[in-house]
Amino acid sequence: MKRVLRNRRNAPIIISSDEDESEKNEKKEVKKKVVRKKISVEDDKKETINKGKRKRVGNVQVRSKRIKEQNVDENDDKDVITKEKVEECVRVKGVKRKKEDIDESDVSNERKVRLKRDLSVVKNSNEDLSLERPRKEIDIENFSTECVEWTDVDYICEVQNIDKQVAENIVKLFKDDNTIPFIARYRKSMTGGMEPDQLRSVKECFDRVKVIKHRAATIIKAVDKLGKWTPQIHSAITSTKSEDDLEYIYSMFKVKPKRSLAERAMLLGLGPISNAVIEGKKIPSISSLVDQENTELQSEQQVREGIVHIIADIISKNKDTFDKVRMLEKASTMEILTVRSKTNDTSKDRKKDLHGEKYEIYFNFKSNTRIIKPHQILAINRAESQKILAVKIVIPDSLVDRFKNYCSNIFRFGARASSLHSTLLKDSIDYAYKKFIKPLIVRRVRSELTEKAENASIEVFAINVKQLLLTPPVRGKVVLGIDPGFSHGCKLAVVSEQGNVLETAIIYPHRKTEGSEKSIQILTDLVRKYNSTVVALGNGTACRETEVFLSNLIKSNAFDPFDVSYTIVDEAGASVYSCSSEAKLEFANLDPNIISAISIARRIQDPLAELVKIEPKYLGVGMYQHDLPEKQLIQSLNEVVTEAVSFVGVDVNTASLSLLRKVAGLNLSRATNIIEWRNKHGPFLNRRQILNVRGIGKKTFEQCAGFVRILPETVVVAGSKVNKSEDPDNSLNFLDQTWIHPESYATADKFLKSSGCNVEEIGSLPFIEKIKSYVKDGGSSFHKKFQTDEATLEVIIKGLTMKKDEDIRVKSHSPLFRASLRNIEDLTNGTILSGAIRNITHFGVFVDVGVGRNGLMPTKWCKNQTLCIGQRVEVKVINVEHRRNRFTLELMKVL
Repeated sequence: MKRVLRNRRNAPIIISSDEDESEKNEKKEVKKKVVRKKISVEDDKKETINKGKRKRVGNVQVRSKRIKEQNVDENDDKDVITKEKVEECVRVKGVKRKKEDIDESDVSNERKVRLKRDLSVVKNSNEDLSLERPRKEIDIENFSTECVEWTDVDYICEVQNIDKQVAENIVKLFKDDNTIPFIARYRKSMTGGMEPDQLRSVKECFDRVKVIKHRAATIIKAVDKLGKWTPQIHSAITSTKSEDDLEYIYSMFKVKPKRSLAERAMLLGLGPISNAVIEGKKIPSISSLVDQENTELQSEQQVREGIVHIIADIISKNKDTFDKVRMLEKASTMEILTVRSKTNDTSKDRKKDLHGEKYEIYFNFKSNTRIIKPHQILAINRAESQKILAVKIVIPDSLVDRFKNYCSNIFRFGARASSLHSTLLKDSIDYAYKKFIKPLIVRRVRSELTEKAENASIEVFAINVKQLLLTPPVRGKVVLGIDPGFSHGCKLAVVSEQGNVLETAIIYPHRKTEGSEKSIQILTDLVRKYNSTVVALGNGTACRETEVFLSNLIKSNAFDPFDVSYTIVDEAGASVYSCSSEAKLEFANLDPNIISAISIARRIQDPLAELVKIEPKYLGVGMYQHDLPEKQLIQSLNEVVTEAVSFVGVDVNTASLSLLRKVAGLNLSRATNIIEWRNKHGPFLNRRQILNVRGIGKKTFEQCAGFVRILPETVVVAGSKVNKSEDPDNSLNFLDQTWIHPESYATADKFLKSSGCNVEEIGSLPFIEKIKSYVKDGGSSFHKKFQTDEATLEVIIKGLTMKKDEDIRVKSHSPLFRASLRNIEDLTNGTILSGAIRNITHFGVFVDVGVGRNGLMPTKWCKNQTLCIGQRVEVKVINVEHRRNRFTLELMKVL
């Protein structure tokens, strides 16, 4: 299938197949062959008059004569316009229009052939600045306008390097508004078993295609509005796969407040001379073009520069040149070089000097652009914005030489005309590279490096947030939460096993005037009163001092007979949540500082349920997250939160609004309607009843049904046992407590019947053992027996073999509890410590070893281990910088 562009903006687009072409050829053989011929004129200057276009020669603007066209039978005499009936229309320093109509008369075929051979082109309008300028003027109707457009599938296959059929399936799923959790769990057969992280990356490409396509359409409309639309420009825009390249193309046409040097040279009448130089035609001497009355043409140098500006502009806006530069760029190895900026060298700002110390390794830094790390790019960009570093992209000489050779080859005919032609073309190529091409390459390299680094950083941030959300809950414990502080004191909140607030208080253990005796008394009384043996300490201001205070109490047996331990909790976002409308709705009469302590305690009991209340961008487990594009970051993090909540699953009869709104397919409005329905009608008896909720249709139900569960234990109707009913809409379905999707219930029922298991016993150990035994004996032919695919059958088997209280979060790592701590001054090289991973970046892992500051374990010292947040590790200290309060670690083993 070929797509042929229209020759005019308002003409239809022709899409033809090979069969259409063959039919056309057959018709041509039958019909009398008719050709279209442009009637030409010959004058002393041997110039053609372009059809219907305004021309500028010197400082005079005119409209050319319209060239008449007619259908001519090949056997008829050829009609041409005689020279005697045409007045000269184009002169060197002015144009005079002839008002009389042009008559036609007969001349011999030999005369016509000679006229056509001697025609030359003088193109001197502003359209010389077009994107693609052929060496000779070609009529637009005879110009090839075939356009091969790319699709979202093509782009995804190219960027993600995946099979085309898989890419087509995923694109179709996204276009049908399917969510990533739904696709990852219930459409594995279509995606080749892709994990959510891979699907998220494909989704980013899919969204990027929509942005690029939308921007391309906008630019085409804008160019058309300016009256500069051509099929060539349309093809150039629609074939571009980069936003930066689109903006570069658009920059050639959009109206600027100030004319470019090339446009000013065109207005001076240097357009025809520039065209003649390119085409190798005879040109007058440079001195003859000097005009002392014109301030911009008073010297030969000014004339030369004007010609060079025009030719350089044509080079920079040529589509083939644009593509060649891109090809050379991909084939070349470039370097990024950074040095300390001169302004920073002479700076007397102490604060800037302190900032500069962080970037000391970049004061004389050089790296290949293909191997530089994402965190290095982000650090360089930040330091450059703070005027600490100066950055340079080093383009290899081989690229420059190949580009100039390419241009020289294009203009070889013009360069052979004379030494003047050769010099002007060489200067134009040099100027085009220096003024347009080099900045384009530098801009594109920097942009691609930044985009790559930002995407990598967002990916790291998303993975860290996901791991944080999947931290296993500490169930069945009364937790004492502490939000540390100096002047405002340490805020305390005791939270029950169900997350209810039992008591709050404020202590001031760090005030010298008041002493700590009263604080000790309040704290120990709370622990004894509520048997709160687990303490969650926020890692904010005064954390270190409060940890010392708490550790000393534990050492002195102040909490006897209770065995108290504490853990450091990342309080990122707690203060933001405490001031939110959601917090005020739940705790109307509480001080925001107390609410922070409650949030810290709940983060131990159920991290997922508490952290979903906070915008993920405030969770602070990323790398240079404040330098990232906010919209892209928020979208990625929201998808990660939805994925985590959906895969853990929620009980639709007990889940909070914060959790429900994050389930795949649901939002704030739909979650609110679900809660209103259950408050009005009582608990949901089965998943099908969710369809009765306002705003939830078949598509929404399809997306969310597998992730909301209905547990018989939480279904209470008037305080009595729920009886089975013949009406499926008003009875329990025991499959609703699994992650099996309702669309697979028929297959699951067949499976249970074949295995001889009773669905009411689902989740019990005998039931699970019986299912496992049946699967083991059945071999690999189950999917054929039950007429389903292997991926769906795998979900069914997994759903039937899960315990009732099974939680996917148990595979993650529990919080690290301590009863004592160390000081960084105690650390020496070779010290062996145990700790927990707090953050993961491209350059290393940060480990909390209980000294008040996280240590860095560089990537090279991680021994190729795949680590995650919350994981416990044993490490060895390999370097300590007491002055900078930093230390470096080496991984010994994973605990």
